[in-house]
Amino acid sequence: MEIKITIDDANRRLDKFLFSLLGGAGQSFIYKMLRKKRIKLNGGRADGHEILQEGDVIKLYLSPETIDGFRTAREIPAAQPLVGIIHEDENMLVVNKPAGLASHGGMASGDHLLARILYYLYKTGVYSPDATFAPAICNRLDMNTSGVVICGKNLRTLQNINAAFKNREAQKEYLAVVDGIMGQPGESKTLTGLYQKDTSINKATIIPNSPQGKLPPTIHEGQQPSEAITAYTILATASGKTLLNINPITGRSHQIRAHMAAIGHPLCGDKKYGGKPTPHAPAQLLHCHKITIAGRTFEATPPQNFSSGLQEIFGRDVW
Repeated sequence: MEIKITIDDANRRLDKFLFSLLGGAGQSFIYKMLRKKRIKLNGGRADGHEILQEGDVIKLYLSPETIDGFRTAREIPAAQPLVGIIHEDENMLVVNKPAGLASHGGMASGDHLLARILYYLYKTGVYSPDATFAPAICNRLDMNTSGVVICGKNLRTLQNINAAFKNREAQKEYLAVVDGIMGQPGESKTLTGLYQKDTSINKATIIPNSPQGKLPPTIHEGQQPSEAITAYTILATASGKTLLNINPITGRSHQIRAHMAAIGHPLCGDKKYGGKPTPHAPAQLLHCHKITIAGRTFEATPPQNFSSGLQEIFGRDVW
């Protein structure tokens, strides 16, 4: 079998392409075939780590029966309807994720945003289960955080958006209500600190940098902490609470929640990080309301309970 790489699969690692192509084969089988030269790239030996380019040729020296047996199409289970579509074109899908819905699988429920997206794209004819690439989410939000999520519908778009986030070329803005008065409306500040996450309890810790700029020791023995940078602007204060527009410069898991807790202002309703209960939401009052990337801005309206909370606390619900 001979496969010529098109622009849609360029810049992908050979082994990952093969894992998708031969979905029923184990990874050990793929690597064994590469070592035995039963799979070649451009007529020569390959180890799987090569980055594919448009026009490359892969040859599989396997029987048609073996290939057909391994080319099992992905199952696309029926999912809940996808709601909150903000924008869609041939390259991307942007949605307003509701609070209470996981971004990916792995939670107790099989219902998550990516499952809804894949089923929607499958039903609309955009995604084929036997394709070598599956659309994927570029930015994750915590289950109880709502707002803008971008999905790359093809490999090039997914890689470009992921690179923009990694290189800090994309700007994410969140609305957050925190406990305590942090200052006057209009004031801005950038927080820095050392970040680590204990995956066993799914909780992050941030140690703010000392005034002298010296970095404190690691939080957990044997683990190397990473930098966390969080910028914010105060939008309003009332009733012992502060409304913030937050721009996480780095993109660590739970970064906003952990950073606000680290400076003594946890998000309202965020029990995991010490926030006081709120009648306006079952968990943290945090909403990703805007993402700007490649000169385009996508905005998501806050959920009804969030807007009602802003109206009740601060006297208005739109900023």
